Amino acid sequence: MKERLDKLVEEGWLISQVHPTLDLTIYNYSQKTQYEGHWTPETLAARGLVLNSKGEVVARPFPKFFNVEEVKDEIPDLPFEVYEKMDGSLGIFFWYADEKTESMVPVFASRGSFTSEQAVKGWEMLKKRPYHDLLWGYTHIFEVIYPENRIVVDYGGMEDLVLLGIIKTSDGTEVSRQNIEEYLSDSFNLVNVYNFKESWITLKSRNEPNSEGYVLRFSNGYRVKVKFEDYVRLHRIVTQVSNVDVWEMLKEGKPLDELIDRVPDEFYDWVKETVRDLVARHDNILSDYQSYYRDICEKVSPDDRKAFAEEAKRYNHPGILFGMLDGKDCSQIVWKMIRPKWSKPFKKEELS
Repeated sequence: MKERLDKLVEEGWLISQVHPTLDLTIYNYSQKTQYEGHWTPETLAARGLVLNSKGEVVARPFPKFFNVEEVKDEIPDLPFEVYEKMDGSLGIFFWYADEKTESMVPVFASRGSFTSEQAVKGWEMLKKRPYHDLLWGYTHIFEVIYPENRIVVDYGGMEDLVLLGIIKTSDGTEVSRQNIEEYLSDSFNLVNVYNFKESWITLKSRNEPNSEGYVLRFSNGYRVKVKFEDYVRLHRIVTQVSNVDVWEMLKEGKPLDELIDRVPDEFYDWVKETVRDLVARHDNILSDYQSYYRDICEKVSPDDRKAFAEEAKRYNHPGILFGMLDGKDCSQIVWKMIRPKWSKPFKKEELS
């Protein structure tokens, strides 16, 4: 399994990080995977999946799950539980049997890192709890919430870990909510569970203020996210990504990963459409002017700048043709020409 995951890292579908002191590697799906929708059993599982160098799975969090609108045709006709969707960062805790020291080492990670700000803060908070009550051989999944990590929901200065679930690492079996409550409810803050029986459409329409929404967990373990419209609207505003940001990244030849990382799932289609439009405009203009340049060079000698200028001025953008004549990077000239009028992936009335 590890060889396959490492191959996916090489191909750009996963990212990985090696623990600074322990024989552990954590895997997370990349922005490329999310952007292109390249979901396979491996990329779905790699949401904080941890292996040692022997290829043994040491931590196994929840696999990737989607907004209900994305998978509404795949929703099983089964009973489900309704949990509060927390608006923080994923935290993963597990015990690791370190062969070098022959000791059990507590490890806390965020979705893709052992050393991120959220991982460090999560461990600081967990140390204040009776974490020794957490069992070896199980992956404990938390939401890391503290004011500096606020996304949209205001938790009123809350600084805590919310226990979302526990998974038996060896086979992926989930510990029941009843068992979690029985053994850990006095020690840890558990995610809220509701006795709702309505459809996801009705649940979504609740649209409660200052709340992200719900997670539905079906009896076969399948999960979906149900996000409130007000949360999605506010996330759009908070995200602060515009079409000019996309244009800037394309113009400078930078990978879109950094920008895409700031865009919630709901807006990947907008990003894709914006990229397609800008790239098509750029490539079409550049292709046309390459053709115009060849036509001019068939009529006049490129060494005769005066004659060349007479031909070039017949076109709307003679600067591109002179750039080609002088051997300049005309791609940059075209990018500057097509700088879009500023807009964001939401309607103006949503700001009111």
